[in-house]
Amino acid sequence: MVDRVQRRAARGDERRSAETGRGPQARVPDPDEAWALLAVAFRPAAVTIVLLSALIVVTLVAANSDLTGTFGAIAASWLAIHQVPVTVDGTVLGVLPLIPTAGMVWAVARGCAGAVDVASSRRRVLRVVGAAVGGPLVITAISLAVIADASAVIALWPPNTLAAFGWVLFVHLLAAGLGVVVTMWPTWSADLPAWGRNAVRPGLRALTAIIGAGAALVTVSLLVEWSTVGGLLERGDGVVGLLGLTVLSVLYLPNVVIGAAAAAMGGTADIGNVSVSVFGNVGGSLPPLPVLGAVPDGAAGGAWPALLTIPLLIGVMLGRDSGRRVAGQEALFTVLAAAAGVGVVAAILGLVAGGELGAFGTVRITWWVFGGLTFAWLGFVGVITAVVIAWFRGRGADDDADEASTDEEEPHLPGEEEVPAIAAPVPDASPIPAGKAPGRVIDAELVEDPETPAGAAAPEDDEAQAEVVVDAEVEEDPATAGSDASGEADHGAEGDLPRGSATPSD
Repeated sequence: MVDRVQRRAARGDERRSAETGRGPQARVPDPDEAWALLAVAFRPAAVTIVLLSALIVVTLVAANSDLTGTFGAIAASWLAIHQVPVTVDGTVLGVLPLIPTAGMVWAVARGCAGAVDVASSRRRVLRVVGAAVGGPLVITAISLAVIADASAVIALWPPNTLAAFGWVLFVHLLAAGLGVVVTMWPTWSADLPAWGRNAVRPGLRALTAIIGAGAALVTVSLLVEWSTVGGLLERGDGVVGLLGLTVLSVLYLPNVVIGAAAAAMGGTADIGNVSVSVFGNVGGSLPPLPVLGAVPDGAAGGAWPALLTIPLLIGVMLGRDSGRRVAGQEALFTVLAAAAGVGVVAAILGLVAGGELGAFGTVRITWWVFGGLTFAWLGFVGVITAVVIAWFRGRGADDDADEASTDEEEPHLPGEEEVPAIAAPVPDASPIPAGKAPGRVIDAELVEDPETPAGAAAPEDDEAQAEVVVDAEVEEDPATAGSDASGEADHGAEGDLPRGSATPSD
């Protein structure tokens, strides 16, 4: 009996542990969950390696090169996608294109978003994030070993191990966090204050406007300097070279756009000894990359500071969006939270867009200046705009309240008198005494006898009928004045008050 009770208690403890996510049963996922975690961990990496292998093999074959060191090139490309600096023949290439990195972030975030739902537990979320980070770290360890082995036959030097693991961890942790937050936002946002929830959409709009402004500036500059861009493309020496320069220009286009956005916000973008800013440029030699033909040549004109209207307008847009969503003090918190988020993202973009460029020096976007100026522009201008919008909304609410109170009051025109309600006369069943001529009732009022309760009078009880109090003026009919008694009786039959009992036909 005691053993049975103990076994039943043990089964209850196991059931409760499984429901609450604790105990040995909860630590082992079921087969479906295990396959889902494996897909999150290795599917983006496997697809990326397959694409890199095909691209590298085709490139080597097109260049009439042997396939020696193919695995080392694939491993180095895996690290380059994660912004890990690559050293080839003693030359450090730290400025790496952002488009492959953005594609990797999108793939990982999409996989993590599909592996969870709004009802997922915290343990499930942690498992998905751990799988999304753990799989790429395993691939990175293998890549480092392959590069170390390939460095004996090709001029490829192993990168810094700590930097390699750090960048891979950062990229995949960021991607997994984005995917999980997008899916779990309806659940997690309930615990945030109202100004925190309302700051997300205005912040995304402001960030999109900043990147769009940089893209617009690069497009205009490419059109203006198209002759320079065409001259750089002609250096490709054939169709393969032209295609290669075009692909490189497209891959590095986001880096140039971020540099233009940093300059538009008041910062500085440096490419070796060339410096670009709205307050003045410093000329110098540039790498022979066609997309860099958009960089202005020489000192900037005096009209360039007019580009500072771009962050001014974006700040106004942020303040307007925040002021329309919330009012009062929460609008200020919304603006500041959105500005801080956009500033952090701008600093991260400025950090990953630069790096070492071998003999050309360093490509640098002062990331902390870019982030700080972004926060300052959006926060200062946005707060002022939100205050103005709140003031106008307050005035509009006061005007609406005044109009509502005015509409509630009934207008009273001068000379107009209130007309009292006239009750219909109650016919008297008793005959009209002789010598009493009926008249016309001008103003009468029906008053119930307070001593007689309502509904107590019977039709046959004349004394219990309601008393009619006549408070009116009576005009005698001129046609009946001076007539005899018979004429009065004849005319009384057609008067306002009938002689007999009132019938529906009367």
